[in-house]
Amino acid sequence: MAEKTTLREHTHGSRQMILEAALRLAAERGYVGTTMALVRRATGLPPSSLYWHFSSKDQLLAEALEHGYTRWNDIAPRWEPTPTGDDLRKGLLANLRRTTSDTHGARADWWRMGLMLALESGPTVGDGPRERFLQIRTQTLAEFERWWAEAVDLPAAHIETLARLTLAAHDGLFIHAQTDEYDELDPLRQRLADGLAEVADHLRKQDPAAVPEPVELPPVTYEGRSSSREKLVAAALEVASESGYEGASISRICAAAELPASSVYWHFANKDDLFSAAVDDSYRAWISTQSSWQPPSPDCDCATELPLMLRPLVASLRRLPPFLRIGLMLVLPKRAEPLPGRDRFLAVRRQSREDFAGWFRGALGGDGPAHADEMAALLLVIADGLLFAEALDSADMPPATTSDLLARLVTATPFHTQISH
Repeated sequence: MAEKTTLREHTHGSRQMILEAALRLAAERGYVGTTMALVRRATGLPPSSLYWHFSSKDQLLAEALEHGYTRWNDIAPRWEPTPTGDDLRKGLLANLRRTTSDTHGARADWWRMGLMLALESGPTVGDGPRERFLQIRTQTLAEFERWWAEAVDLPAAHIETLARLTLAAHDGLFIHAQTDEYDELDPLRQRLADGLAEVADHLRKQDPAAVPEPVELPPVTYEGRSSSREKLVAAALEVASESGYEGASISRICAAAELPASSVYWHFANKDDLFSAAVDDSYRAWISTQSSWQPPSPDCDCATELPLMLRPLVASLRRLPPFLRIGLMLVLPKRAEPLPGRDRFLAVRRQSREDFAGWFRGALGGDGPAHADEMAALLLVIADGLLFAEALDSADMPPATTSDLLARLVTATPFHTQISH
């Protein structure tokens, strides 16, 4: 009996070791970059041990994500109800602090892995882990809906909108923490609490059955694709969108571009140089479809103008802009050394934030300039979160409605500070 118990414990220990290694590797390399051979080397176990427990990589990674989530869920703080009579913003801030406090540790690797799965959509990416992550998101969304239903008296459609914005806020804060742009997330949490409360107040006055006007975007075009350089850039975008950075090998990119490998090194020093060019080209194509964020005239009415400015941004998220998809693929992996191309993407983000902040400084009077950078950072946070909502949840929130709510969320009056609108 003792021998059987020892064998059972040994088998359980091996399984746990495999799951831990797979989760760690998936957080570093994504689905395509994680192989059974790498897991075997990380554990030191023979191949027979891996396949005794898991029939395929897809099953292994699905169970690794489940393992990581279960461990996190057992100790993760829950959203607590806001006591009757307390300010809604105080309750939101307390809960945001509870549930976004661990965005770097190993306990959040399942979250990192799930967001990376949203960006890899090729035929070599299995369905198991993504399906499990979607189940987790469905459960999380339902929890947020229950919280909001208890906190405010609103129709079900508005409760769902608030829950989706709350989920987007969590994903956006997770991404923001990975960029190292803000060591302290609390100012953004405070603005999110103020903004979500402002959105809830606004929705009280809205008809949930109202049909918003459609928003059309001009087509995104890439000039000069007849040149070998542009063909390589387009192929890098295509291959990376399917299989992530790890799966976008030079050989696969050249095959997609129908060009020899030597052509890459004629135009680019290495894969890093190619992906930096892909981020730049995609960003330029995307920015041509966006509003001009030049500082507005002194008589600008922020409440009217900002939703209009945001519509093209919100609408474009449904297309998963390639520079954003690839850039987030470079930011999310948990590496000791940053992936090539990451710095170029972060430079693009800094430029966008500076553009947003410049517009806010011009549009807001009074103490507005002092808050412009935080508003711009919050705008990026929610845009990132909405990108994942589109990629994973098929939220299908109309751009006109979303841009109006986003404008209210970003410019909400801070609890202890008055901003002149």
